[in-house]
Amino acid sequence: MRKIAFIHFICLVALSLFTSFSARAEDTEEDGRYWFNVNATGPMPLENWRWYAELQPRWRQEGKHFDQVLLRPAVSYALSKQASIWMGYAYVVTHPASKPAFEEHRFWQQFLYNFAPIHGVNIQSRTRIEQRLIEDSDDTGYKLRQMFRFTMPSGLSPQLQWVFYDEYFVNSNTTDYGATRGFDQNRAFLGVNWAFNPQTRLEVGYLNQYVNRHNNIDAENHVLSTTLMLTF
Repeated sequence: MRKIAFIHFICLVALSLFTSFSARAEDTEEDGRYWFNVNATGPMPLENWRWYAELQPRWRQEGKHFDQVLLRPAVSYALSKQASIWMGYAYVVTHPASKPAFEEHRFWQQFLYNFAPIHGVNIQSRTRIEQRLIEDSDDTGYKLRQMFRFTMPSGLSPQLQWVFYDEYFVNSNTTDYGATRGFDQNRAFLGVNWAFNPQTRLEVGYLNQYVNRHNNIDAENHVLSTTLMLTF
């Protein structure tokens, strides 16, 4: 049964990667990057409410240059054991290669749903809407992000899981800071998740970030992604 579940899992990964890569342009500008993420969640005094906090520094050019840092707090409300709604804020500082650093403020809302396992594979859907306010820009950008995340036991250790997720980004409008309506980027991740204990997990893997630059050469970033997950 576990072998069959693993085959199903690999098929889902292959199908998603094929869908992600098939529409890409032949010429891309590639870069190696490193993202480190620490996120934590815990209960609030009110029933069914939880708090969430995330800190994520990112580096570009094979880790030689600091690229971006994100601070993302939020609260969530459990509608059921499977579904929850979220509301949050993100403070982002970006350090472009040839421009001064600039700040961004994001307000976001999301719906999270955990499906019943299918042949041992856990599937999670995350639908997020963002409102982006960028320094020295008059427009507000609206972005839709849809992610599907798949996890399953590795069969090697009870503490180890295989992880795959794919997230698709769409801009809802064109803005004066350079966003163009339509497909923005795609992120596909393949890695492992190790549980040190029920409160602490470490996820490490490869993330492929494909960015649609519309009137310029598209970007493809090869990211070593590391996430430390803390539950209180």
